[in-house]
Amino acid sequence: MGRARAEELSSAARGSVGIKEGRKSLILDIQECLSLLKHSERFITTVEEEMSHLLKEIPYSWCILSIKGIGQVTAAGLIGEVGDFRQFHTLPEIIKYAGLDLFEISSGKRKGQKRISKRGRPLLRKLLFFASLNTVRKGGIMEEYYRECLKRGMLKIKALVAVSRKLLRIIFALVRDNSEFVRDFSKINPQLKGVA
Repeated sequence: MGRARAEELSSAARGSVGIKEGRKSLILDIQECLSLLKHSERFITTVEEEMSHLLKEIPYSWCILSIKGIGQVTAAGLIGEVGDFRQFHTLPEIIKYAGLDLFEISSGKRKGQKRISKRGRPLLRKLLFFASLNTVRKGGIMEEYYRECLKRGMLKIKALVAVSRKLLRIIFALVRDNSEFVRDFSKINPQLKGVA
C-alpha cells in the first residue's frame, strides 16, 4: 500500500465514528496479541529447526523427502504418527493402520459403496490428505492420477482419498526399498514403459 496510504487510513480512522472510551485498553490488547504472535513465530521457527535436525538422524527420511510435494513438516508428522515405517511388513498393514482400508456394506442384491474404515490414525490420514493436495496441483506428481479418478466419476474428495492411499503406498515402497522417488520409471528403464 505504501506509507502515504497507511498515514491516510490512520488519519481517517482517528476522525471516524467509533468508540472513544477504552482506547488505551484496546491498544494494550492489540500489543499483547502482537507480542503473542511474535513469540509463536519464534517458537515455530525453533521447532522447525529441531525437526530438520532430527529428520537427518532418521535413516529413511530422505526417501520420503524425495517426493515432490512432501516437505519436512509433513515428513516429520508422518514419521511421528507411524513410528518406524520399517515395522510394517505388508502394504495392507500400513493402510489399515492409517484407516485408509476399504470396506463395503452389502446386503443380498444390494451392493454398497466402498468407503474407508477410518479406524486408524486420524492425524496420519489428515497429513496424507494435505500432502495429496500438494501433489495434485498443476505439475504435481499425482495430478494425472487425480484427473483419471475424476474422469471415472469420483467425487473430488474421494479422488483425494484415493491419491492419499496411493501416496502411502509409494512412501511404504520407498522406505522398504530404501530408494529415491522417480517420477517416470519408463525414462530410466524403457522396458517399464506402459507398466503402471
